[in-house]
Amino acid sequence: MKKNLLLPLILLLISLSACEEDKRDPMTRASSDEASKRIAEATPDGIRTEISAKNDIFEGGNLEEIYSQRDYRSLWRDGEVLHSFYNSLKAAEEEGLNFRDYHGLEIDSLLSLSNLDAGQAARLDLLLSDAFLTYARHLYYGKLDPEELHEFWGISRQPKDLKELLQKGVENNEIPEILEDLKPKSQVYHGLKKSLAEYRELKNKQDTINKIARGQVIKPNDSDPRISAIAQRLEQLSGFNPDSLTNQNVYSEALVEAIKEFQESKSIQTDGIIGNSTIDELNKGPQDIYNQILANLERWRWYPRDLGDHYILINIPHFRLAVVKDGDTIREHNVIAGAKARPTPIFSDTVNHLVINPTWTVPPTIKSKDIIPKMAADRSYLSRNNMTVTGPNGEKVDPSNVNWDSSEAMNYSFTQRAGPSNPLGQVKIMYPNKYLIYLHDTPAKSLFSQSERAESSGCVRVENAIDLSAYLVENQNEWSKDRIQEVIRSGKTTTVNVDRPIQVHHFYWTAWRAGDKTVVINDVYGLDEQIYTKLTE
Repeated sequence: MKKNLLLPLILLLISLSACEEDKRDPMTRASSDEASKRIAEATPDGIRTEISAKNDIFEGGNLEEIYSQRDYRSLWRDGEVLHSFYNSLKAAEEEGLNFRDYHGLEIDSLLSLSNLDAGQAARLDLLLSDAFLTYARHLYYGKLDPEELHEFWGISRQPKDLKELLQKGVENNEIPEILEDLKPKSQVYHGLKKSLAEYRELKNKQDTINKIARGQVIKPNDSDPRISAIAQRLEQLSGFNPDSLTNQNVYSEALVEAIKEFQESKSIQTDGIIGNSTIDELNKGPQDIYNQILANLERWRWYPRDLGDHYILINIPHFRLAVVKDGDTIREHNVIAGAKARPTPIFSDTVNHLVINPTWTVPPTIKSKDIIPKMAADRSYLSRNNMTVTGPNGEKVDPSNVNWDSSEAMNYSFTQRAGPSNPLGQVKIMYPNKYLIYLHDTPAKSLFSQSERAESSGCVRVENAIDLSAYLVENQNEWSKDRIQEVIRSGKTTTVNVDRPIQVHHFYWTAWRAGDKTVVINDVYGLDEQIYTKLTE
């Protein structure tokens, strides 16, 4: 008897659940079939009028081209195609994009109507086409233009004919597959999508975070009223026990060690000194991390989809270099990237040669900002640093005959000979580019022990650069690490061509997934905020 009573109740609950689902989502298969039937009845004149009359269509020129080629006949005549595209568009949030940016609310409104008139049918057809083109563009190229946000951006992309993809997707019912193919393939991107979903929930449940005030740096054994709040925040983030503090205002040894671990995890200088960079990282809550993930997802949409089978990948703010071959990371190196005032550009190029015992030709920025002012202040600077001066035509110049305070000084070139004090160290790895950037060794080995390594003038210094150089030419019989070291001992400047095409990608990302954990590091160049601010405007 009880079973007979339960069955109708279960069926009633299922029915109510289905009704609630229909209220949340206007696009059922039945409604998509009905909408497509009405769309098919839209007249060419109606579609032509909609294209020319509405100023809220993003892809007007492309739509005019598509529809004129089909005599302004409607496009979304198949209910299954419409339904699959609508579901893909609703999932835009999973990519860090927004359904509303693709006419989502108006599409929902039109689909919820029980009967579309001819004008509404034409409007819906155009909105769906416009939504596809814009969403596809954002997935493949990104929503924002990186060249407007970055002073040094040198990554080109293979163009996609989105108009052709729209027509192909509709005709062959391949819309979801086409949209999926436009997304980045990187595991970093896919991991960030998981993190985005987690932090979307966390930010909605977020308790108020008591922000720690910025201010004077706090050094070990200093007294500061913020110490207690810092200890409590570390308890939330990493399990530090604030009860271990004997004095709530004194920066004790136990807290110093906890801060060092925190700084290292964020790629901040691991010195135990609490400055504003450390305070800013401590103050980040779920909403801040969610925004940072949004920025990183967008940035990955700007990068090439195919990085090659064999490449060097540099994450600038993490100060790490990885060599990847056939999908596997086969070696890693610490690096020193450009300082905030002289950032390392974001670009890709291909290695073509090494230089052993390199000389250093001073680039224009360093020449104007460093060398010439130092030479004007101290005429012995060049000789003390083993440097020579040449004129515009390569002729040798006597430094004592030059007025270093005049604009004429910029016409000269400065070269430092190979040797122990040369800033390029014993080897440099060249991939000629417009930024004059390359990888190189350095005599300042101690800098690699720092966590934050934004110290260079733009080029990338590599720890164990000789080992990396030997790897790049290991397939060339006449070259090996022993042979490279032999040439180094000779002191002779030697160029070695690299036979295999290995790309170098200078990328920038500050969040990624490590197992089931989201890692967020210091945005050393301050690039994330401007991205997520524009994304969420």
